[in-house]
Amino acid sequence: MDASKMPAATEELYKKVLGRYPDCPELPPLPARAAKWGEDEFELFVSSMGLILPTGQDVSPVAVEEVTPAFAAGEKQSGPVHIKGLGSADACLVIPSQIYMEDRAPAGLNMESILTKFDRCRAAALQTICATNLREMADGFGVGILLSDLCIIIEAKTPPALISAADVESEIDLPKLPLVPSRQRLVDSSGATACSATFGQLLVDLKTTRLSGNQDAYNQLQLPCNRIFGRDVPSASTLAVREKLAAKVEQKHPDQGRPFTPDSYFRGMYVVAPSDCDTYNTLYHPKVPSVCEHACLSTGQTFCCETATAFFSRFLSPLPPGTRLNVHMFAETIGNRGTRCLYILEEAGKAGSCALCAFAVYGGPLPGSLYDEEIQATAPKSAQALIKAASTSSWGPASKACPVDLRKVTSKGEGDYHPGWSAPAKPVH
Repeated sequence: MDASKMPAATEELYKKVLGRYPDCPELPPLPARAAKWGEDEFELFVSSMGLILPTGQDVSPVAVEEVTPAFAAGEKQSGPVHIKGLGSADACLVIPSQIYMEDRAPAGLNMESILTKFDRCRAAALQTICATNLREMADGFGVGILLSDLCIIIEAKTPPALISAADVESEIDLPKLPLVPSRQRLVDSSGATACSATFGQLLVDLKTTRLSGNQDAYNQLQLPCNRIFGRDVPSASTLAVREKLAAKVEQKHPDQGRPFTPDSYFRGMYVVAPSDCDTYNTLYHPKVPSVCEHACLSTGQTFCCETATAFFSRFLSPLPPGTRLNVHMFAETIGNRGTRCLYILEEAGKAGSCALCAFAVYGGPLPGSLYDEEIQATAPKSAQALIKAASTSSWGPASKACPVDLRKVTSKGEGDYHPGWSAPAKPVH
């Protein structure tokens, strides 16, 4: 929308706000609804360089193509944004994207890059579908959305080609306070799913850092989400859709019929780099697969150089730059299912602590797979038991405290761990 076509008073208000930002680059065209904006809305639009489009909580139908940021996937969209599967349990926001060099690994997809693309699209989906953003939720309700875990599975045997079109499909579901789960898919130009991811997200009180019980804040997300996805009108079909959504939240990974059974144990060290972290001064979640690769290489092992086909992580505590982490790796290498590795990152100087735990599969068949027993092993309680077992070389059977069968483990930690890493290096004068 041309600013000159707005009411004179609104145009003057826009120019007033622009005057506060003399170095602001050229902004994208204003949406039609900008004619109804006030000073706060223009301030948000200009200060974000046009990336955030205030939407409000209008009950009229939302033009998702108009309200979705033009660079939601990290580059300009190659087609129209739209809702797919309206009124169903699979309803999602589709943001067209492309596959660039950073999205590809030597023999597959680069998980860090794809997770970054997904993160941008989740932020865009929150703005488009729920008519808000994290800043508005923090300022208005004192709440934020905390990522508790993520899982990404590579599904296609052949990754999308370079400079090819791809769609990011984002589902947001709000079944009950404080849950804000999200599911995303990268779909190639033929319509096949290249990879899929799930994100466990929780509404938290920013002041207490505890789970939020703020129903008003939750409604701010839930009501417009249900409306845009076509599941707000009470009916038998809507009830059926909500039952399917509840089943999705409760869905587990398949059982493999036995505990995770590693045959090797390795030790290493990793220090969190500033480039690993985000504005919240902690490890940025798309970086976790890459951090685990570096952790693996620190032990002298190179199996992480195989194509990553599945990855799961739980986020347990803040990890600011400079945090020194003892790396404990339990790997299952026997069989033809790739190398299946449980990572436990223990904060140095805090024996038995678990700052982050993750499970990765390198190589093996596609689609990638994770089993419920492996997910259950990737938890704080079992991680602490595994650290203790490793410290005493007690390789016993699975138990209630530790659902991992260690009887096949051959410890290789002594040969690969560098004792000098346990203390900061002394400067050379």
